[in-house]
Parts: sequence; C-alpha cells; structure tokens
Amino acid sequence: MTYLVICVFDLREASRDDYLYAYLDLAELGLRRTVKSENGPSFQLPGAAVMGTADGRSVEEVRSAFGKKVQSIFKARGLRGDFFVVASADWACAGETT
Repeated sequence: MTYLVICVFDLREASRDDYLYAYLDLAELGLRRTVKSENGPSFQLPGAAVMGTADGRSVEEVRSAFGKKVQSIFKARGLRGDFFVVASADWACAGETT
C-alpha cells in the first residue's frame, strides 16, 4: 500500500547550507519541498516541511522507518533539532498561495 509521509523539522544553530543539505538528503528519501498535484500546479510547502509517498506493509512500519531515516540523516550531518514525521493511509491535501 502507498502512504503519504510528511516531515516537519526545525534545526538549531543551523546555517543555510545545513538546511540545503538536509533538503537534499530528504529528497533522496522521496520527501520534497515542492508537491506536484495530479490535477493542478506545483505547490511549495511552507516552512521546513517536506512530503512524499512511500510503499509499505503498514502505516506504523512506514512511520517508524522514516523516523529512523530522518534521524540518521540528522546524525550523519551533525544537525541538531527537532523533527515530526506523519504517515497516513487515507489522506487528501490542498495548498494555496495568497
């Protein structure tokens, strides 16, 4: 089954490059700042948020796996901060720029 994965994070004492590399590493997991709608334009997520989809056996498995992967990225880069990962099986989303 395919699940929606959202990760929001806040890095402490981080430079612009720290955020850039975090976004690049998260993109390798399929979590990106820009979301492309099937029936509409691309939308840039606000703040330090990334989103993507992932296949897995259960929502718990996907959530746990991505939590560990994000933690691994932060440790490998020496980043300090907080992150929050959400995985959902039944979802819909919308975004607007005003």
